[in-house]
Amino acid sequence: MTEARRDTTATAKPKTFIGKFFDFIFRMIGVMLFSALLSILIEWVCIAYFYPDGTGYSNSQDMMHKEIGYLGVGEGDTFSDNQLIGSVSGVVDKVITFLFVDSGLMDKVAALENPKMTGNKFVDFFRNIAADYYVFLVSAMYIMATFIIRLGILVLSIPAFILFAIVGICDGLAKRDLRRWCGGNESGYVYHWAKRFTTPVLFAAWIIYLSVPYSIHPNFIITPFAALYGFVLMVMASKFKKYL
Repeated sequence: MTEARRDTTATAKPKTFIGKFFDFIFRMIGVMLFSALLSILIEWVCIAYFYPDGTGYSNSQDMMHKEIGYLGVGEGDTFSDNQLIGSVSGVVDKVITFLFVDSGLMDKVAALENPKMTGNKFVDFFRNIAADYYVFLVSAMYIMATFIIRLGILVLSIPAFILFAIVGICDGLAKRDLRRWCGGNESGYVYHWAKRFTTPVLFAAWIIYLSVPYSIHPNFIITPFAALYGFVLMVMASKFKKYL
């Protein structure tokens, strides 16, 4: 049994670039689904226990309108910036319109507020339950719309992460060269720990921003995490082995 395990370990091949790419894509999809469910659950808990009576879904509705403003406010100084923001805003608008308006979901949810009885006890039972939790259903719909808007904002923030990554790597390589020529010590332990934090920092930025239960300017979340991402890459590059 021990020899078989050794053989299996020895023959295990490292993931290729394509394998790592698809693994990253599937992880991002998992992060987005988790963030969407978490944001809905947080909003429901706040409605049930923390928001004042009568607030209902107004908080999620106001949050959606503010996020729309954040998506459209970032007008760039160049035509290409405005074109990119306009393209992302257009895609977000089309996705929300398709999911909630064209699909008829908004009308169906609105009809649940005052359900019509059909005479079928089974159907009427579930319609009454849906009417009792109408506020929660509408808030979930607004939260999902907010989620899509924030997703568009995160797409627009990718260049910020790339910029901080480039600065961090360049600074780290400069420190590495100084360490190389000044006879500094190796620190593989720090390098491997910094390497482990690269992906979690990205995922944490997405999860926190997509799940936060109140409207907040994206710069207050994206900029610190982009800077942290650059710092992690700087540490990783600076502690990379001196001689390749």
